[in-house]
Amino acid sequence: MKKYIFTILLAFLTAAAQGQPNQRLQQLDAFLQQQGINVSHKQTNAIDGSITHIMHAFPNLVNLHPSFSQDMSEEEKQRLIHEYDSVNALRRQYFDNILDSIRITFARLGKEASENYMYEYHKNGVDTISYSLAFLSENDTLRPSRYNNLVIFGRAREAALFDYHEGYSEWFGGTEGIGNYNHSYSIPSGITWDNMQPFDTVAFSSHIQPVLKQLKKLKGAKAYSVYWRHDEGFKKDDDFVSLTTRQSEYSDNKHTGLTTGIHYFIPSQYKDEAKALYRQLDSLAYDYVNSHPRQPYTYNYVQGFPFLNLKHIVQGHSFKDDSEYYLSCMCDKDGNYHIVTLNNKGELWIPRDWQNLKSYINGERVYLKGMEPKKENK
Repeated sequence: MKKYIFTILLAFLTAAAQGQPNQRLQQLDAFLQQQGINVSHKQTNAIDGSITHIMHAFPNLVNLHPSFSQDMSEEEKQRLIHEYDSVNALRRQYFDNILDSIRITFARLGKEASENYMYEYHKNGVDTISYSLAFLSENDTLRPSRYNNLVIFGRAREAALFDYHEGYSEWFGGTEGIGNYNHSYSIPSGITWDNMQPFDTVAFSSHIQPVLKQLKKLKGAKAYSVYWRHDEGFKKDDDFVSLTTRQSEYSDNKHTGLTTGIHYFIPSQYKDEAKALYRQLDSLAYDYVNSHPRQPYTYNYVQGFPFLNLKHIVQGHSFKDDSEYYLSCMCDKDGNYHIVTLNNKGELWIPRDWQNLKSYINGERVYLKGMEPKKENK
């Protein structure tokens, strides 16, 4: 559902942006991030000469429940239950403050918004909350869509929604609440698409070099070459953790792709150093895209290295052909950190075990030394 909502928002964002985003919604964005909630921020310069922002947050609540060993006395069990109840009460109070802040913001903005929708249902421990609102520009034509009790206002200059469900979860053996908050808006850049320039991969690479140089100084850190290629007629979806379906108007549309670049490896023992490097890298990347609004880009903010998921911090678009640049990162199952800079021509298909590969060519893998898969004993 979260993926559905995010896709709908991207599809419906308008070209008619005017003015700055609503101050109350900006304050709510900042408040949610300050509470330590999992948040992401997507920013891209659009074809219509505007810069689009999407803030996405997941305020979730899970009540903790104790597990008992067979040799526990009844007194020990009751004491443990009491401790968990105390912790859960504090978690509930903390989370209710977050819900109240969201509720108050949407309620106060209801009168100011061009359109708004508020729905709540509470019964026997089952809670459903759905809020939506939109601010329109003069020429906007609103296109609302509905998903169960949630209304999504499309083609608005600015829109926000909050969707929350709470009830009993068999998985956790208790109450679980799942929230989804989105705030999207567009601001005119004053730059027409005809005046855009290809993303300058050389300048961007130079801009982030100070961080990459620091990385290389860590003992055990390494840099490997990347070479992934798939030619016309080759298709083996099981080989890939991710592949694009984008068909560029500049491409021959033969589903070919060549990806080259550098893979930076940071050992797991440098957890603090890796977090600091990530913050610096993110800051430099964000500074570059904001300083070069003529270069087409998509920027994603995430809170640190995503676990087992190669996330693109920056995607730079050529827009004159099917070439693209990616700055991406990931934390693997062993706690090691990976940063990759990729230059891609055609479609980007990412091999499943990319972090262990020297090259991938039409299904043929060449592994890095010491990274070969273990042979199973027959």
